[in-house]
This record gives sequence, structure tokens and C-alpha cells, in this order.
Amino acid sequence: MFRKSKQTAAPLPKPPTEAQMLEDLQLFHETRPTAKHISSENLPTLTEESSVDDWWKVYDATVEHHEQFMGLKSNSRDLKKTLQEMRSELQAACDNIMAEINQDLERLSATMSE
Repeated sequence: MFRKSKQTAAPLPKPPTEAQMLEDLQLFHETRPTAKHISSENLPTLTEESSVDDWWKVYDATVEHHEQFMGLKSNSRDLKKTLQEMRSELQAACDNIMAEINQDLERLSATMSE
């Protein structure tokens, strides 16, 4: 009733060679020039007619400023923690000195009353 037909499957494609993969990777390589340090004074003013390079300059400067801000914020947290630790150490030393002074005063008043 049903006749078996020959299965004709197309051969699988060959995987790309390493050279072909490297050539394909060149398509995804970013061609934008590396960011130069841009100070706030020479940042371009962005308008709708600004070039893409101007937008990238402002973006790179913003990222750099943000990284600097985060570094300063982290540094200030570390300094605050160190300051609090030193304050507690100084308070402990102050309490010890006051205790010794009070003991000396008690001994002195005991010696004077004798």
C-alpha cells in the first residue's frame, strides 16, 4: 500500500574556519577612536546638529566624571569609617585617663585626710 521512498537529506554545512571567524569578528570591531581626556572647559555644546563625535566626547566625559565621583564617594566612606574608629579609640583612651585621674585624686584625698 505505502511504498518506502529514499530519504534524501541535504548534507550539513561545513563549520567556518578560524580565518573566516576572525574575518567575521572584524565586522564587530569598534572603529571609534579611543577616548582622550576631556576637561569640562573644552566640552562641546550639544545641539541637534552636533556630530556623533561630539556626542561621544560628552558621553565619555560624563562616564569619566561619574567614575571619579564614585571613587570620591568610596574614599569618603572609607575616611568616615576610619574617623569613627579613631574617635572610638580616642574616647576609650580618654575614659582610661579620666579613670586614672579619679583614682589618683581619691588616693591623694585619702593621703591628705590622714
